[in-house]
Amino acid sequence: MNTLIRIARDLSERGCINAEDFDAASEFFGREGEMRAKAEKFVKEGRFLGSDLKEKLAVTLCAADIARVRYAERGIPESIFYDTMSDIGVWTAQARRDGEGEGLSNTPWLLHHVRLELFKLGRLQFQPIKRPVILDMGCALKIARMLPKLCLNVHIPRGGKLDLSACEASLYGAPMFFEKYFRQSYSAFCCLSWLLYPGNKAFMKEKSNILAFSRLFEVIGEKKYDGDALYYIFGARKIDPESITPQTSLQASALEYYKSGGAFGLGFGVRNAQKSRG
Repeated sequence: MNTLIRIARDLSERGCINAEDFDAASEFFGREGEMRAKAEKFVKEGRFLGSDLKEKLAVTLCAADIARVRYAERGIPESIFYDTMSDIGVWTAQARRDGEGEGLSNTPWLLHHVRLELFKLGRLQFQPIKRPVILDMGCALKIARMLPKLCLNVHIPRGGKLDLSACEASLYGAPMFFEKYFRQSYSAFCCLSWLLYPGNKAFMKEKSNILAFSRLFEVIGEKKYDGDALYYIFGARKIDPESITPQTSLQASALEYYKSGGAFGLGFGVRNAQKSRG
């Protein structure tokens, strides 16, 4: 069978992409050899120059098929492959929400997935990285002191409840995953996210899942930046507060806070991996 059709059908049946995604990719089913060659180049060189979102999706699906072989070579369970590649569907949905149309725009992000540089392990995603250098959050010296040269960068994918126990389970299992399949030990996590911004306490309920998640980390750096919070709460990085009708309690409290002059931001947090096992 045509490998592009096979991977598209497989990921569709597993719920990683939806029917609209399958239809978008189907326009390139007859060019499987070309898409495969572009996928191999994409994985090797780390860039894709095309602008057609449907073609980007087709190429990324072929790259996922290449990644599946590497998963099997390492003995990584298929369930983790499907969980990780479900992010393709997250970002095709994002392209639709952003008014970009059918297909995929954020290929630089999905490159990490098809290169086996990022894995979804339960609720969270983990990306092995070198100790980050962050100069604009007042924590450069703390990072150098508190983080080893290699650590696991934590990402929070969209979709699903931010359940504290599920997040704790992910943090517990991640180091063991990398030890087992990559023979690499990691002793610390780091996370840069609007979810970790200390100022969120001003408009969120004390028992909110977001604040509970932020307490999983020691937040050592922060900066004001509205873009991410606005985007993930309201769907746009810039908003007219007077034109927004809140649809959720979070939107209502965030909007009231924003109208009163409150600022959103980013927080940088660290966590010792042993804490997850203790």
